[in-house]
Amino acid sequence: MSFQALARTWRPRRFDELVGQAHVVRALTHALDHDKLHHALLFSGTRGVGKTTLARIIAKCLNCEHGTTAHPCRGNEACATCREIDEGRFVDLIEVDAASRTGVDDTRELMDNVQYAPTRGRTKVYLIDEVHMLSKHSFNALLKTLEEPPPRVQFLLATTEPEKIPVTILSRCLQFPLKRLPVAEIAAQLRHIVDAESIEAQEQALVEVARAADGSMRDGLSLLDQAIAFSGGRLEAEPVRDMLGTIGQGRVVELVEAIVDARAPAALDALAGLYAQGIDMRYLLEALATAWQQIATIHLVGEATDDGGEIWAPVAERADRASVHLFYDIALAGVRDLAHAPDPLVGVKMSVLRMLAFAPAEAEVGGAAPPQAHNEPADTARPAPAASAPDKASTPASGIAQVRAQLNGAARPDTDQTPPARSNTASSEPPAPPEPAPENVTPTPIDSRPASQPAPEPVEQATSEPVASSVDGQDSAAAEPTPNVEQPRKATAQAVAREEDTAAPAQVQAESAPPEPAANMGPDEWHTLVERLELGGFAAQLAHNGICRRLDENQIVLALARANEFLATPNNKDALQHALAAEWSPREAPHLSIEFVDEARNTPAQRIEQDAQARQQAAVASIENDPFVQKLRQRLGAQLRAETIKPHRHSKAMPNRDEL
Repeated sequence: MSFQALARTWRPRRFDELVGQAHVVRALTHALDHDKLHHALLFSGTRGVGKTTLARIIAKCLNCEHGTTAHPCRGNEACATCREIDEGRFVDLIEVDAASRTGVDDTRELMDNVQYAPTRGRTKVYLIDEVHMLSKHSFNALLKTLEEPPPRVQFLLATTEPEKIPVTILSRCLQFPLKRLPVAEIAAQLRHIVDAESIEAQEQALVEVARAADGSMRDGLSLLDQAIAFSGGRLEAEPVRDMLGTIGQGRVVELVEAIVDARAPAALDALAGLYAQGIDMRYLLEALATAWQQIATIHLVGEATDDGGEIWAPVAERADRASVHLFYDIALAGVRDLAHAPDPLVGVKMSVLRMLAFAPAEAEVGGAAPPQAHNEPADTARPAPAASAPDKASTPASGIAQVRAQLNGAARPDTDQTPPARSNTASSEPPAPPEPAPENVTPTPIDSRPASQPAPEPVEQATSEPVASSVDGQDSAAAEPTPNVEQPRKATAQAVAREEDTAAPAQVQAESAPPEPAANMGPDEWHTLVERLELGGFAAQLAHNGICRRLDENQIVLALARANEFLATPNNKDALQHALAAEWSPREAPHLSIEFVDEARNTPAQRIEQDAQARQQAAVASIENDPFVQKLRQRLGAQLRAETIKPHRHSKAMPNRDEL
């Protein structure tokens, strides 16, 4: 047969024909031009990136009849030595396949012949391919000769796994790691080859072949041979994708858009259509991971930096940033677990369902109504049962949920929750306003209500019990044993209806109101203020690790330990100053200044840590003192793993502690 594969026909014969590896070519060219080439070179890298090709080019450079040069002759005017090396029949180029000659006897035979002078050329070249396959004894037999070879002997080693080569061998070689070729360089070389071979090819078809080559030029040429045979001499994108079992970016976009928009039926339909086309499921997961990476790049950089990444710009505009990173992890986990799935389609489908399950809460998963907010208690999602139809109509579920949430926030174990006295008869007048909160205590949302708005009666705790209503002067639900049992509850329902429009602004206004400035603010007051500031990262650490020494209309002085001086950067100080300005709004916030002390005690961070340790110790003691646990210890010899006990997060201290 006269046909020769493209990988052999288009093997580079000179350094300037090599695709990529500019860092290696530059070093070798300078060494050859100055006649300072090391006697042992090690080329490492994945398959098909040019290890053996570089070794043969070096052999030509050392033995060219026109002298040692980095530019050996080529073409019809090439010397006999260069032609023999290109044709693989040069006697002084000894190529050894270490994978088939791993024994120590084979290595000793080679080393015995090293002492003889070259037969045909100036330098005897030993090319040992896949050198990592040699046995331990073979490496030991090679050590001495590799360190001090005879004159006119060159060792060229090639491997795909350099980590398996002993350090004693690596220390005797000059190492050149070869890089994987990017898609653009492979596609450009394929375009040059098809033009030279007079083959019609679409640009997208060549890109698909280059992408499937996975960084290997030889794999790209082999796939190009296969694509030419498959398509009958004319390369088009769709036939090439069918041959490779891959998909175009346009088809992946449909699936990605459905996941971003949380349209479960559309996502599953797109997946079923891709599977029906015979797409490889592993490739589909890899394509999804690549898509999420390109979308995340657009989020952070502002534009696409990868090949073909511009197609994801419209999707990136409406994709949630945090969710994109989670989707990427899910896609990688799907690739890892695909071998353990009952079926490839099941594995990919489960990965897509996981992405849909973690879609943002405001998205309409499955095309249904948006789910309720996560911060609303489950028992307030349903309308509260009422005793009569008029009350049910006048007390919407959302209003009840809002009042209950406020009452639940107002019910604190360390404050007095005694209900105010009420009249024995029904009255339309609003109840008396509550007493002012003690100094240095943060007001609760229920206390921040405008004076002109009637407030609902306080209760001990928020529950899912029905709201009692009055019909014909009688209560339909059991009344509390208090003097005001005859007061109608319909006034509360009407107040709830008005609460929906006015409570939220009033609550925001009350929460944003800063404490009255004092001449000095101690650790307790600073701890309370820090909890209200909207801070994160190092700015939050700066606020939590300082103690307020002074607070007045003009200045806030924060004492910071010298060990934490690295926190007082201009960016962190600006962030803390902005948070204080938001807290003081609409008044002008005092100017923040920081002074450094040897030690800062009783900081908010220390108090949070102490609180966490105390609750941890209490949780461990509670488990250890449990009678059932003690019985397990006595009867079964059970052991309690205290490190697995975690207290319940019932306060704001734990989130702040986690951030610190």
